[in-house]
Parts: sequence; C-alpha cells; structure tokens
Amino acid sequence: MKNIFKIPALIGLVVLIGARLAGATGITYVCDPSIPTSECTTLNTTIAGQYASTFSNANASIFITFGNTGLGSSSQYLNFVSYSTYRTALTADSSGDAVDTAALASLPVTEPAIFDGGNIEVTSALEEALGLGTGAGATSSLGYCAIPGSAGCYNGVITLATPSMVAEYGQGYYYGTGIQAANEYNINSIVEHETDEILGTASCIDTTGANLADGCGGTIASAVDLFRYQAPGTRVFESTTPGAYFSYNGGVTNGADGAIYNTQPNGNDYADFTQNCQFVQDDEGCLGSTQYITTDGGAEINILDAVGYNLNEQPAATPEPATLSLFGSGLLGIAALVRRRQTNA
Repeated sequence: MKNIFKIPALIGLVVLIGARLAGATGITYVCDPSIPTSECTTLNTTIAGQYASTFSNANASIFITFGNTGLGSSSQYLNFVSYSTYRTALTADSSGDAVDTAALASLPVTEPAIFDGGNIEVTSALEEALGLGTGAGATSSLGYCAIPGSAGCYNGVITLATPSMVAEYGQGYYYGTGIQAANEYNINSIVEHETDEILGTASCIDTTGANLADGCGGTIASAVDLFRYQAPGTRVFESTTPGAYFSYNGGVTNGADGAIYNTQPNGNDYADFTQNCQFVQDDEGCLGSTQYITTDGGAEINILDAVGYNLNEQPAATPEPATLSLFGSGLLGIAALVRRRQTNA
C-alpha cells in the first residue's frame, strides 16, 4: 500500500507494580472534547459492551483524542515481570477453557532461549487482569502516572487521525449509524484495534527501522510474543521470514482464524495481521467495511484469552478501495524517550 502520511510513536520502559485497582468496571473510554459526544457514548456502550460480554476481567481506562497520526495509534507504559511470574499468574488465572489449557501447556517452565531476556513485558491492563497489581499509566499528554483508572491517569491513550486529515484523501469516518459509505472507515473498528493493543496484543519488535529490532531491549518479549510460531513446535521472535502466526497450542493450530502476522520492517506493527478487511487487527484500514472482535472469526478473542483474559463462558469451538495503513502502538518510559513504531497511511 502507498504510504500517505507517517508519524512516529514514542517508546520507553518502566517497571512499576502497585496495588490492584478496586472496583474495575470493564473498558471505560474518556474522550477529548474533539470527539463527538455521540461517538463517546457509542464507545462506552456498544464497543465497551463487546469486551464486557466477552471477557470477565478486561478492565481498562482509555483516553481517546484526534491528532496527527496514521489512521490510529496507541501509546502506553508497559511494565516488566519475570517469565516465571507471568507463567505462574497465567496458571492461577486460567479459566480452564480450551485456549487457556493449551496456552499454558505450550509455555515451558523455563523461558524459551529465543527470548531469555529475564522479563516479559505486560500492559498495565494485563497486569491487573492477572492479579499482579497495577502498572504505570499515561496521562492524556502521554506523561507518566502511577494509578490507571484514577483521575487523569489511563492504561493507554488512543490517537485517531483528525477528520480533516482523512478528508484530504476524499475519505471520512463512519460512526456506526445509517449506511456506511464506500469511502468511510468505521471509527469503532479502529478504536477496537487500538484497545486490543492496550489490553496486550502488541509485540516488542519494532518495525520502523531498516531492520527489525527489539524495542523492549535485548531479547525481551511481550506476552503475545510467546505465542508466535513459524511452524508446529517452532517459535519465532525477531524474523522477517513470512508466514508467522499466533498459536495457543505450540504451533499446531493457527489460533487467529488463519491470520498471518506482519514480518517486515515496514512501519506496520509486528503483531498486526497482513490480511485486509478480515480482522480487527489487520494492519490496513478498510474503507466501506466493518470489523469487530465479536464478528470477525474470533482471532483477537483467542489472543487475549491466551495472554491472560478470561472468557465469560466456554466457547462452543475454537476457530481454527485504497486504504490507510492502520495502526501503531507506542510504549512510553519515565527517563529517556526513544523512537519506535510509525503509523503509516
């Protein structure tokens, strides 16, 4: 796809574990005044409701604004826990569904050598879901704050391209009412993509340079990186070899309904899918089309289930136009800020 506009996101590292938030109530979106009131209402009812109806422990406070970005981007502070701590928490948290059981079985007692960075990065929302406390949050201006969910402190910040930026290319946003036009992006699908990353679907691997690089440092993996495979029994981490996929059972099954991960240093997130107009986590926006986590085959649900979120009920089965390049996710740190992912269009 042709790149129309680009802007880098910021990343850094932070380690902070505090007390578990009391009274978490699912996904809450706090909207900048630039976001239409009716859209904010939709986010806090329909979109938040999709997560609430799917997961029992997906809680996050998310700030949303328009800004100078690709179609959508997310920024947050990520936090470290040891591999053994993560695996132990995942075991204790398991609901016993098929994905949980297989995901745990695929994680050895000792961290796989291809990572072996000593730590796993988890988002503050995932830390809370796993009972590990509450990690660092971000303010609406992307500053550090200690307690996500408290006033002015969020698990993550979502930035959407301004309507005027989208309009420059003869395109617009569809807000979920009436008939979606062929030249409109469903803004709620974009928000879901970025919400998934704030919950924990983003990789540590940075794709914005000439070569892939671990933006988390050394060979540190994010939680979702532990479930990236090239073939049955073959995990893959920092590699441009095509065909990588999410698997909850050691690579035997593509657990994202056949979706294939990005593998190239092309500015698209490493844990986005290369398909177009099929999944919420596709790396390209889709004009005239809508994707939701509850209707796109279950790819994102399976991933979030594997990394630590619990389904409300057992699933019956586990699912084996020009565009803007969609989404970027950024990690923020306390001390030095360094460039990470670009959001392209």
